[in-house]
Order: sequence, then C-alpha cells, then structure tokens
Amino acid sequence: LIFFLFFISCALKPVINFPPLSKQSYSELLMNYNSCTGKGIIDLKGEIKGKLYFSFKSQRDSTFIEFSDMLGRKTLLMWVSPEIITVRDLINNKYYNNNQVVRIFPLLKVLDTQNLTEVVWGAEPDYKKSLKKYKKEMNSSIELKFSRKHFINEKYALSALSYKDQNSGDAFKVDFKKRQRNDDYINIKKLWKMLEF
Repeated sequence: LIFFLFFISCALKPVINFPPLSKQSYSELLMNYNSCTGKGIIDLKGEIKGKLYFSFKSQRDSTFIEFSDMLGRKTLLMWVSPEIITVRDLINNKYYNNNQVVRIFPLLKVLDTQNLTEVVWGAEPDYKKSLKKYKKEMNSSIELKFSRKHFINEKYALSALSYKDQNSGDAFKVDFKKRQRNDDYINIKKLWKMLEF
C-alpha cells in the first residue's frame, strides 16, 4: 500500500496556478472586466517636492482618483471623464477646470483623458506621437517611461510611470502598489457627488 501511494504521488503532476500575464490592450481588458480599483504613491521632485498617496476607481472610460497626504488626510479629488478632467481641492475649497489642470500638469498635454484611464487599468497607451509633437512645439526635453513588475495577482504588470523635464528639473513617479480588475460595477453617481461642495 505504501509503495502504491508513493507511485501515485510521483505520477501526478503538481498543479501550479500562475498569475495572468498582463500585456493585454485596454480594449481587451474592457471585454473581460467592468471596473478596476487600486492604489499607489506619487513621488514629486524638483520645484514641488513630496509624496501623495492615491486610490482610484475606474469603470469603462471614467476614472475617479482620491489623493491624500502622509497623514492620511484627503487633499484632492480628481474625476477623469472621456472629455475633461475636473479637480476639487479639499484644502483650499476650490475647483480646477480642465484647462487649469493641464497648465499645472504639462504631462496631460502628452497623455489625454483616455490615456490616463488606460494607465490605471494597466495598459500602456500609445503616446509617442503626442510626446514628439509636444517636445517640438514647446522646445522641451522631457522623458516618459513605463515600468513593469510582478504583482501578486498579475504577472508583468504595468507598475509605474516616470516623468522628467530636463529643462526645469521637475520630475515625478507614479508607483502603483495594487491593482484589481473586477466584474462588479461601481456606483459612479455616488463618486460624482463627492466632487460637490
């Protein structure tokens, strides 16, 4: 009996579950999931220094991002829709419209609203033409890089976005710590109400 059990255990192949490979396009992800949630850290360097923690909830083509400081206090709410970006500053009790947000974050002249949602979903956007055009128009030398690593639930996942302006010395890194794609739908109306005063 002992010999028989030993023989069976040697004959059976172990079942190993690998995390899914993540080089899926944004459109492929939308075919398989309804929403995406996660969190991360933005590390700012240059004229503005510091760290911002963020969490996000995204459904299809809309993304809601909540920023907080090192003490966990909410500082900014950002709504990324297919057309525009709206930001509510919780500290100064004011709104920033799309044009103001783009002026503050020149990166948004390279990555549009859909590109941002693609990034939070873990898909690398097609940005190289926009980057080339921006560098030519602004006579600016900027670098934009994407990094990948293994997450617990995802192999070779898009994990970071790095931006650096060689002229001004401004730079930041968006480091994703967690991303979870889901079959569930998000209550978008509830999130939108958070932007209201």
